[in-house]
Amino acid sequence: MDTRKVEKVTALVIAAVVVCLSFFRIWDWQTVGIYAGSDMSGRLLYPFFHANAFHAALNSWCLLAMMFIYDIRIGRLLLAYAIATTIPIDTIGGLIAGMDSPTVGLSGIVFFLFGSISFEVLRKWYYQLWMIFYLTAGFLLPNTNAILHLWCYMLGFLVALLNKPIIKKSHGSK
Repeated sequence: MDTRKVEKVTALVIAAVVVCLSFFRIWDWQTVGIYAGSDMSGRLLYPFFHANAFHAALNSWCLLAMMFIYDIRIGRLLLAYAIATTIPIDTIGGLIAGMDSPTVGLSGIVFFLFGSISFEVLRKWYYQLWMIFYLTAGFLLPNTNAILHLWCYMLGFLVALLNKPIIKKSHGSK
């Protein structure tokens, strides 16, 4: 029996909810989005709402791929949610123009997970070059909160770095 059944079921439920919610028209993104000055409900709900069905499907697919391919436990998924929802948007929004419009999407959680597997992938440099490409593309594409992606990726990378096993080299006796 699969030992990660809870994690996989959780990811499937999240993906299903996200895709289903994408078919409902949201009239006021201020209530479900995160932005400088947003209230707690927007902060907690923004990962589950998406601008359209394609956005929801892409983010859901990335989440499912991460959860089914890598050994991501429920604790890491909850940490990803906590990191994504606690981005200091008010501080960043004060420094960067355009952060006052609402952001929605699961990508903050996904980018944290991308960062958190940095030392688990086989081709580490290749992986990091692709991540640099994706993060850079986010800064070039309109209506993409690249700062959120970068924040979550860097914190995921930091968590991976802090949890990386230390390999102690033994020196033979003389």
